[in-house]
Amino acid sequence: MDCKTVMAPIKTSLYTDETAAAVIDFMVEKHMGLIPVIERNGKFAGLISGDSLMAHMLPKTVRSMGALQNVSYLNETSADMMERLEYVRSQQVGELVDRDVEVAHPDTPLIEALMLIKSKQYVVPVVDDDEMLLGAISFFSVLYALREEYDREKVEEAKIKRREERKAQKNQ
Repeated sequence: MDCKTVMAPIKTSLYTDETAAAVIDFMVEKHMGLIPVIERNGKFAGLISGDSLMAHMLPKTVRSMGALQNVSYLNETSADMMERLEYVRSQQVGELVDRDVEVAHPDTPLIEALMLIKSKQYVVPVVDDDEMLLGAISFFSVLYALREEYDREKVEEAKIKRREERKAQKNQ
């Protein structure tokens, strides 16, 4: 199998020149935590994740700590978090997007995309030779494609079985 067989087409585009508010609203609406982002010319720009947005919502002192630390001594109010969320929502997506992303092409063997997913790149953008975003592959798109393949096999098996039964009836 290749990537074009299982990729999910991108139905809604999110652009680097939009504010993060559009991405956050989209993530909440679609229950998606990792979104491909494109330039206005359609070229793939990178991925933006809920994790990266959440990191920007942490207090600067906590972000600078790096590894997990015990920060239970901080007294965060919802107003503090809302203030940081509003700041993040006002940022341009292009400033927040991860541009260091591995991509696949339509004819890339699916196993290569699966290895990227396994290595924690949960969405693999599929681009053409001009870097135009065509679709994306995730764990769910792979399962969906395999389910569809399974269903096609069941339909074919049922057709063959019916033909054989009709043939046997004619021979009786």
